[in-house]
Amino acid sequence: MRAFKQITAILLIGLGLLSCKNDTPPVPVDPVNTLKMTVQPVYGGETLYLDSTYQTAEGYDVQFTELRFYMQDVRNSSTSFKDVSLYDYRARGIDLISVEGDKDDFNSLQANLGVGADVNHNDPVGAFDPDSWLYISNANDMHWDWNPGYIFVKVEAKVDTIPDGVPLFNHNVIFHVGKDENLETLSFDNIQWMNEGNGYTFPLKLDMQQFLDNNGSSIDLKTEFTSHTVPGQEVLSTKIMVNFKDALMPY
Repeated sequence: MRAFKQITAILLIGLGLLSCKNDTPPVPVDPVNTLKMTVQPVYGGETLYLDSTYQTAEGYDVQFTELRFYMQDVRNSSTSFKDVSLYDYRARGIDLISVEGDKDDFNSLQANLGVGADVNHNDPVGAFDPDSWLYISNANDMHWDWNPGYIFVKVEAKVDTIPDGVPLFNHNVIFHVGKDENLETLSFDNIQWMNEGNGYTFPLKLDMQQFLDNNGSSIDLKTEFTSHTVPGQEVLSTKIMVNFKDALMPY
């Protein structure tokens, strides 16, 4: 009987210790959130849709057909956010970047509008992983074989330059701007990340009305309608990049 009591006491002590162990709270694990950047094209105060008609300051009717650009080396002062992303409004809508991280690490961001000179002229096949937006099959026609290098910003449109009430969109606008000297730097400070439940979003807008008329730096689509970044197009190419940069801003 005495031995039985001793065994029972040992079991009770063991159960008590086990109970105490189970009551120990787990070490908290910081949640990993999805951080997204989106870009919504607008035209002044309204949402911009491809192939829809808008009016320029000169009275032209314009239909944008392509809006694409590279954002590369996205970072804060010490930490990389994303190596490179390719925005394609027609193919992927407003999505630009999606990563896993902590929003508090990115209260500000800087990035290249375009592709930095350190990678711009690398082999688009051998220098990048197949899942990179710089890999040739992903870059597709955002890479020039003849340059060589990447197209930083691509804007294409159709314009009716004759205000006669007859919708004749026979004037093509083609802006394909690249080359190292046209690289622009984007900077966003005091970012207000929006809580989306399962993550956070930093929404941007791209105002194509401001792109065409940027505080006096206007692009007249009737006379300034083509840039392939070749010699003789330097002034327009610079204007396209600066206006595009200024038109890309927090929503």
